[in-house]
Amino acid sequence: AVAQVALDGVEFCRLVAGRIPPVEAAAGQEGDREAIRDVLFASASLSRL
Repeated sequence: AVAQVALDGVEFCRLVAGRIPPVEAAAGQEGDREAIRDVLFASASLSRL
């Protein structure tokens, strides 16, 4: 799967910190939507480590 995701630095930090859910992250997206979803959800799960 090929995909590109772009997030503002602050938005990414909020996502990783668990402050916003992945579905609300304002991401520039191109390519495989399922892969993008997986990356956003995996990033959000870092707050639980």
